[in-house]
Amino acid sequence: MVVGDLVYNDDFDCNCNYDIYDCSDGKQYGDGAELIFCTKRDGFNKPLDRILDMKIKYITTQDSTIVIEAAK
Repeated sequence: MVVGDLVYNDDFDCNCNYDIYDCSDGKQYGDGAELIFCTKRDGFNKPLDRILDMKIKYITTQDSTIVIEAAK
């Protein structure tokens, strides 16, 4: 599953806050991975295509926000 399938999909509405972390180098969101998109910071705009095409590796929640770990 890629990020775009979850957060930017015409057939599915993801109406919540989410953070997307780049975990391509093996790091995790709580362990130094880079936050590459955040609805609280970036708004509910379309993430860049390179982010939407990343594969989802892990999903959890933190403080009422979906946390998505993704990799290239």
